[in-house]
Amino acid sequence: MAENMMGDIISDHRERMLNLKKYYPFFKLIDTNFSQFKDGKYEILDMGYILMAILRFFIEENNFKEKDVTYIEYLEFTTALLNRDFGLKLSEEEAKEISDYIFDKIKNDGRPFEFSYFDPVDKKRYISRMKIIESTIRNNTVWYSISADAVEFYLDTKEIRDESRINVSQLLLEKMINSENFRGGIEVVERINEEVNRLKQKKNEVLVILSTDVYAGIEAYEDFVETGMKWFEDEEKLFKKNQELISKAIEKLNAGQTSVKSESYYRTVNEIYNLENQLKLAMNRHAELLRDCTLMQKMTDDAVRKAKLSRLRSHMDFTATLNALIKRDKADALEILLNPLFKPNIKKNFNITAIDDALTVKPAKYEFKEKVTNEELKDIVFADEVEDARIRFNYIFIMNNIIALLSKKDSLTLKEFNEYMEKAYDERILTNADYYSFFVNLCQKEKYNLGGNEMDNETFLDGILKEAYEGKDILKFELEKQQAQMLEIGDNLEVSDILIKKVS
Repeated sequence: MAENMMGDIISDHRERMLNLKKYYPFFKLIDTNFSQFKDGKYEILDMGYILMAILRFFIEENNFKEKDVTYIEYLEFTTALLNRDFGLKLSEEEAKEISDYIFDKIKNDGRPFEFSYFDPVDKKRYISRMKIIESTIRNNTVWYSISADAVEFYLDTKEIRDESRINVSQLLLEKMINSENFRGGIEVVERINEEVNRLKQKKNEVLVILSTDVYAGIEAYEDFVETGMKWFEDEEKLFKKNQELISKAIEKLNAGQTSVKSESYYRTVNEIYNLENQLKLAMNRHAELLRDCTLMQKMTDDAVRKAKLSRLRSHMDFTATLNALIKRDKADALEILLNPLFKPNIKKNFNITAIDDALTVKPAKYEFKEKVTNEELKDIVFADEVEDARIRFNYIFIMNNIIALLSKKDSLTLKEFNEYMEKAYDERILTNADYYSFFVNLCQKEKYNLGGNEMDNETFLDGILKEAYEGKDILKFELEKQQAQMLEIGDNLEVSDILIKKVS
């Protein structure tokens, strides 16, 4: 017993720490004290409430409306929240001032939140990083979206009632597949299976109520339709979309491998196939639920029809009516019942022109035949595949230039690299969105090992670099952020300088 306990403590510790990671930014942010900001002018504000409201806003825009958020939209939401919930009557300048302060705190000044923990298996201390808000640049505009970890944190605090829980979980699953967190995706699918089982139990409860009280059963059925069956079509579409993403993940993994496959490759393949099997199980259960609900709808209609007939019989009892007529000794009231039987409508009319139309109509002289061609169908290239290919090409292009400069000198600053790229290519390269996002991804780590057979695969950029440089000559370099030195990129963009040092 003691051995099992110690085994659980040691082997499960890393997974528990990674699970706690998504809570760390919240508890760090709620320590924000507004009494130190602007001489306590906004001391009434509560960072915990504001953060949860902003997370819900981003989920609404990113996941339900399927669009990213601009800073102007965030500013409008935050201003309305401060006015409504805290009673602050802010001018436009004051609203922007406090919104900027809150946004910088949530973004952590552009750096990920770092969560440090000790791994007893490797006997090393690791740093896990998490962002709440992610950003991209498109058409000279910065677009913001919520991270997968932040979505999972929000769902752990309380499920969203207004939307399908299966839909929300599948949107989280999509983010995890895209970020190659397949183990976390399995947990999300298990949550989907639990929700399907809950809906099945709810359906059975509706049938029980329907069998005892038709009117209460109809109310329960309508409530179930509104909260459960309403989202079936959207859920089916998301199931198919995530199944396609898993297939693409397998293809991408196989395409990036050499003939000699590493241990990490087989581990990742095993996680992907486990995720795929769990998703197929969830899809089958969801289809069974849909069939059961269709049958329940038919049973509900039958119960309603029978209830209507029973109410009709209770209001028109022919035996009771006959007894009443005998007691009153008046047969005149029978006229209302018998007249429809003795006066059927036997006159039928047929339009003469319809006969002419029937005689003069002519069948179609020719039938259109389907043309069959032997042309092969072209492979469909999806928009996200084109996007991924462009990002991969640009990232490798930028890294090749960094490698070329580091082969001539031991260190390189971002300012020097910008000047080199501007001279070697064109000044427009500094306004390229991929150029900006490359350095954002690069700064997620402080050390890089390019080449060899054991490259890291922790971040999105690692996956691209591993695919391009694994097995080649090894180059090691470190990053030092120069916070005091700021660089202007374009007209409205300013970033801190970076020192890139080659490590022998």
